Amino acid sequence: MNIEPFFDNWCYLRTELGWLDRVLATAVARQRKDTKEIEQVARSHSDRVTSHWWKGIVSLESTISADSPADMPRKGGSGVSYQQQMESKIRVSQQGGVALGLPTLCQRLSLTPFEKNVVLMALAPEVSRRYGKLYNFLQEANQTSGSGLPTVDLLLRLLCRNDGEWRSARLAFAMNATLVQRGVLRLPTSSTESFLEHSVKLADQIVEYLLADQPDATLLDRWLQKTDDLSTVGLSAESPLPVLSLATWEPENLKSEVDAKAVLQITPALELSLWSKLVLPEPLLATLRHLGDRIQYAQQVDQQWGFQSTCATDSLGGVALFVGDRGTGKTTAAQAIAQQLQVPLMAVDLSCLNLAEQRQLLADLTAKTPTVLLLTSAYCWLGRDAVLAAELQSFLVARHRAIALTIFSATRKELIKPSWQQQMTQILTFPKPNQSSRLVLWQQSFPAQVTLADDIDWNALARLPLSAGEIQAIAREAAICAAASGSVSISMADLQQACRFKGIKL
Repeated sequence: MNIEPFFDNWCYLRTELGWLDRVLATAVARQRKDTKEIEQVARSHSDRVTSHWWKGIVSLESTISADSPADMPRKGGSGVSYQQQMESKIRVSQQGGVALGLPTLCQRLSLTPFEKNVVLMALAPEVSRRYGKLYNFLQEANQTSGSGLPTVDLLLRLLCRNDGEWRSARLAFAMNATLVQRGVLRLPTSSTESFLEHSVKLADQIVEYLLADQPDATLLDRWLQKTDDLSTVGLSAESPLPVLSLATWEPENLKSEVDAKAVLQITPALELSLWSKLVLPEPLLATLRHLGDRIQYAQQVDQQWGFQSTCATDSLGGVALFVGDRGTGKTTAAQAIAQQLQVPLMAVDLSCLNLAEQRQLLADLTAKTPTVLLLTSAYCWLGRDAVLAAELQSFLVARHRAIALTIFSATRKELIKPSWQQQMTQILTFPKPNQSSRLVLWQQSFPAQVTLADDIDWNALARLPLSAGEIQAIAREAAICAAASGSVSISMADLQQACRFKGIKL
C-alpha cells in the first residue's frame, strides 16, 4: 500500500487536531443531551448539582449513565485503525526527512498514547481560541472567565474509556511522572483546588517547538538533556528550549560565569550594505532604519539643536520587539542597524543560559551598555513564566535612558506578557515573504562567483512557501549536491535534490 507522507509539521498537526475535533464534537453533543435530560427531571438547584450521582440510578430515555467520569463508551470502534494509519504516515514522513514535532517528543520520552493526547489537547488552545471555549463549556465554566486550558478532570474524562484506564492515567500527572518531571506540563505547585480541577498548560518553549514549521530535534535533545541534568541535581526542571547559534558567529567571552555560546559579538562587514539583503515591506524597512536613526542622530539633535532640555530622559533609547518566524530577517535587520551605526552587534541567546547565568548577564549588560543589543528567545525574560521581573525592570529603565537600542526577538507575540509589550518603543512583525519577494530572495541566495545552469525554474522555486533563512539553507544544500556530483554549476536537479533532503516537495 502506497502511504503518502505528511508534507510538513503543520500538515501533521492539522490531522491530529481533526481527530480532536471529532472527540470534542461528540463530548459537546453528549453534554448538551445530558443537560437537556437533567433539566426535564430536576426540580431544584440541588438536583442539578447532584445529577452525576442520581443519573446512574434513574433511567432517562432508557439510558443508564454511570457515575464514574471514566465510563464513557465510544461509538464507532476502538480507533485502532486510525492509530495504525497515523503511525504508518509518521514513519514514512520521518524516513523521508520530514520533521514532526509531537511524534519526535513522544519518541524521545517514550510517551504512551494517553500522554501524547494530553500534550495534543494542551497544545490545541495555543493554535486556536476555539478549543479553549470548548474546554470551558465541557468544564461547565463561564466562557468569559474560564482559563481556556483543559483540566486534569477533562483530560481523564475524554481520553479514558473505563475505570482501569482512569486510575492508570491519573498517575501521568504525578510530580514524578515523565511529562511533569521533564517540565513539558505545567501544573500548580500549590492550590486550594482539588487535583482534578488543576489546569494543565504546556511550557512555552515546548509550544514553540511543537508549532515550528520545521521542528529541530537537535534543539529538543539539548533541552531534554538540560532538564535531565537539572532534575538529577535536584533543581527545577524548567529550562528554556535552546536555540542553536549561527555557526558563522564568533563567541565573545563576556565573563567566565556566562555561557560563551550564548553571547556573541558580531561585526557586520562594511563593504556591503545589509539593508539591500532585506526583502521586507517598505513601511517595515523604513521603521527599522528609523530605529538606527534615533541612535545615530541623538547627540546632534540634543546637543547641537538644543532638544536635550525638552526631551524626557527615559525615552532616549529604544527597546523594540521583533516578532516573526525563524528566517524572516530579524537577525539580519539587527545586523543592518549595527552596520548603519558602525558598531558591533552584541547578540545573546537567552535560552542557552540557566537562571544564575541570566542574572549575571543582566549585571554585565548594565555595566557594559552595548550600543546595539539583540536578545533572542525573548520569552525567557518576557514570557508569562519569567522569574527575573524585578531585575529586568531596572535593566529596561536603564536601557530606555541610554542612547542605545535593545532588540528582543520572539517567534510569536503571544509568548510575551502584555505588561512587557507595553514597555516596547516598537513592536515590529516580520512577515513571511510573498511569492514576488521569494523570487528576489532565491536570486540573492547564490554568491556572485557561483555559476548557475540555465534550466533553473525561478518561478517554481518562488512558489514554495519558504522563509529567507530556509531559502538560503536550500541554496547551500544545492551547492553541496552540485560539488558532490563533480559539476561546476548548480542546476535545477541539484535544487530539487536539496529540497528532498530538507523534506520539501518541489
